[in-house]
Amino acid sequence: MTELSFNPEEKNRLFRLNMQILADAFSEHDQNVTFYSQNDRPCLEGIRLYKKGKKLYSRYVYLLQSADVDQTFLDYRDVDFIAVGRIDISCIHPSCPVIELKSGTDFLDAFELVQEIFAKYRQWDRRLQYALASEHPLDEMLLASLGLFGNPMFIHDTDFYILSCPRYVQGMTVWERDSRTGRSMVPLSLIHDFKADTEYLDTLSKKSPDLFSAEQRGYRILYVNLWNGSRYEGRICVDEIQSEIQEGNYLALEYLGQSIELAIKHKSLFYLSMGNDMDRFFNEYLDGTITDPQRILNYLYFLHWKQNDRYLCLRLETEQRDINMLSAAATLGHIETQIPTGHAFLYQNSIAVVVNLSYAHNTSSEVISSLAILMREGLLKMGASSEISDFMLVPQGYIQASAALDLGRKSDSMTWCYRFDDYLLEYLLKKGRAEIPPQLLCSEKLLLLKKYDDNNKTDLYHTAKVYLELERNVLQTAKELYIHRSTLFYRLERIRKIAGIDFEDSRERLTLRLSFYILEQKLET
Repeated sequence: MTELSFNPEEKNRLFRLNMQILADAFSEHDQNVTFYSQNDRPCLEGIRLYKKGKKLYSRYVYLLQSADVDQTFLDYRDVDFIAVGRIDISCIHPSCPVIELKSGTDFLDAFELVQEIFAKYRQWDRRLQYALASEHPLDEMLLASLGLFGNPMFIHDTDFYILSCPRYVQGMTVWERDSRTGRSMVPLSLIHDFKADTEYLDTLSKKSPDLFSAEQRGYRILYVNLWNGSRYEGRICVDEIQSEIQEGNYLALEYLGQSIELAIKHKSLFYLSMGNDMDRFFNEYLDGTITDPQRILNYLYFLHWKQNDRYLCLRLETEQRDINMLSAAATLGHIETQIPTGHAFLYQNSIAVVVNLSYAHNTSSEVISSLAILMREGLLKMGASSEISDFMLVPQGYIQASAALDLGRKSDSMTWCYRFDDYLLEYLLKKGRAEIPPQLLCSEKLLLLKKYDDNNKTDLYHTAKVYLELERNVLQTAKELYIHRSTLFYRLERIRKIAGIDFEDSRERLTLRLSFYILEQKLET
């Protein structure tokens, strides 16, 4: 058992009941109860019998007969009463909560019931305190609480991993198993539903217990968010499946949440180390901070990968470019479920994936297709590198994937995956334009020809472009330009004389084609 260090305030924690908990208990015992409350405070530690003239304390609830109540009760402030029989409520000050039991209720039975309630909650509180020092505090706390709430309970963290669910009940959500960690988690489809649910999104900032409607799950869920300072750490949920949630459950759940927050603070329960070493390696490798080839090869040996296997790099982002989504870890798990020969991890506010294609003899297309449903449902976009045959080039492969994603998003393409091979030309020109203006990247001969057209109202620039696009096919070019072949030959000769262009030179043809592309890109920009 781990020894924890608590400050005096934490050591002296005590669950104090409010009158709502007592009113719920009487209602459960088929008592006809009327509850008057404008100032119900969690301050009660026990029950006392009312005696006229004796000093009353706010930490006790006082049991009395309705005949005891008279005008003198208006002098009491912030005192709680249980009255057997009907009373004149105007004789009670509004600061005093009152539970009125029906006439004929046995006085001693009422006293014993309240004592039993206090004893039950003291025992529950004691079990919570013991659980704080146990090896599995979350499971121990929920097990202690199941009878109190009368419904199944579970805890999940910010990434929807199930941290504790000590008892499964028919009707609850069926958890999925994350292939990366072996842990249970909320199904990915449900996480996506939450992401689009405004009611759920509103719950993420709540500081006190609240009720989630039955609209999505078919039953209501009482929940309280868990906080570590100002940081949201997860949530306790009570599924309303076996019995109706009571108003008094709110106070008990708030206290349970505080107990679990203590465990978070003192034991760092929500830190998941699974996969962290691998994530750290890949982050440092892509950053370029790992330069020792032997260290890289050692890690490849650990992964059972080989340096010259075939690799593919992917970069995924949401359409809003905000990867801090509700389902980040769940998405990573789902990716690795679909691609067992890859590793998915968070990198620079995106999801990065490195896939070993040789391991299962996959192709790039097969890997990309396996993520289609996830991409569509998660509103994700993806950049994909070329196939890489050396693990030492993986950081450069990720640069390819990032470039493809950035260029693809700027294009008019409606697809969800952008391959680097499809944007290679754009990438080369983008890198060139970063240091040299577009007009200085073009063929000087082509610029001269364009200037001649502008000054003389001719169409030689367009003629040269079509001629090259149609692979110097005279018949097709003449047809495309709606001119005779002899006219085309005349124009080509003028192009040669004016700009000195040699269409027979393959290198010059390539330069001209690139120059046409650069000039058109500049015009579009």
